[in-house]
Amino acid sequence: MKLKKTHIMKTKNLILLFTAIFLSITAIAKDKNQKYDAATLVKKSLSLIGKNYGDSPNYMNAFYKEKIQQNNSCITTNEALLNIQKSSYLTSKPDLTAIAQIRGKCNPNENSGFIVKLQRGPITALEVDILKNPFLGSFPHEIEKSYSFEYSQPITINNRELYVIIFNQKPSEERTLYRGKIFIDKSSLAISKIEYSMNIENKYYSYAHFFKTKPKGHDIKMISANYIVIYKEYEGKWYFNYSTSDLNFNITNREECTNNTYNINTQIAVTNLVAENFTIDKSNLLKNSDNLTDKAKEYNTNSEWDIYNLILLTAAN
Repeated sequence: MKLKKTHIMKTKNLILLFTAIFLSITAIAKDKNQKYDAATLVKKSLSLIGKNYGDSPNYMNAFYKEKIQQNNSCITTNEALLNIQKSSYLTSKPDLTAIAQIRGKCNPNENSGFIVKLQRGPITALEVDILKNPFLGSFPHEIEKSYSFEYSQPITINNRELYVIIFNQKPSEERTLYRGKIFIDKSSLAISKIEYSMNIENKYYSYAHFFKTKPKGHDIKMISANYIVIYKEYEGKWYFNYSTSDLNFNITNREECTNNTYNINTQIAVTNLVAENFTIDKSNLLKNSDNLTDKAKEYNTNSEWDIYNLILLTAAN
C-alpha cells in the first residue's frame, strides 16, 4: 500500500512538473512574440502605413458585384468591371472609379410599393478600406480613447504568421462605432486583413448611417452591418485586394402591418494589381449620386463574367 501511494504521489508530482514546464514555455513564447501590448501594436502598424503600403497612387482593375435580396429572394444583381485610381494612403484624396463594363438585372417586388437601390456601390466598397480613412472613426494616435484591444491566438494564412487582435468599442464611447478582429503580419507589421462590424444593434436611429431617405409610413430597423477587407503583398508592398460588406435590415409598413427583411451584399476584388494601358474616362467616372441599377440596362450572359466571379470567390478566401 505504501509503495502504491508513493507511486501515485510521484506520478502527481511528475504531472505537476510537466504542467509547470508547459506553462513556463508558453509564457516565455508569448512574451517573446508579443513585443508590444495589443493597442501599441495596432498603433505601430498604423504608423508604418507609408512604408508598407507606399506613398504614391496605384492604378488597378477590379470586379465588383452587388446583390439585394428581399426575404431571401434576389431582386437586384449588378456586376461591373472597374478601372480604379487608388490614391496614396498618405493623402486624403478620394479614390477615382470608372466603369469599363456593366451588367445587371432587377426584379423588384411590386407589392412592396418601393424599390431599394444601392447608391455609390463601388465607391463605398473602396471606402471600407480602414487604412485609407480614419481608423474606424478614430485618429490613429487616439484609438485607445474609443477602443479596447487584446491579443487572440495567432494564426498562419498563406504561410504568413499573423498576430490577431480583438477590438471593441469602449462602453464610455457614446458614438456608434465598431468591433472586430485585426490580422497583422508578424514580419512587416502590416495589416493584412480586418473583419469588423458596426455596433448598431438595439439602436433605433442607426438606419440613418445607411439610408438617404425612407419610405413614408415605414420604419427601418438595422439588424447587422459586417465588413471584411483583405490586403495583398506584392514586391515588398501591400495593396488593397478585396472587400465585402453585408447589411441586414427590416422595413415595416405601419399601415399594412407588413414586415420585410432585406440583405445588401457587395464584393470587390482586384483583378489586376498594376493595370496596363490604364485610362480613366471622365464620362464613366462614378459619382456619389450614381447607382448601378440605373446604369445597367441589360444582363450580358458572356462566359467572361463567370471567370470574374471565380476571381471574386478566390479573393474572398
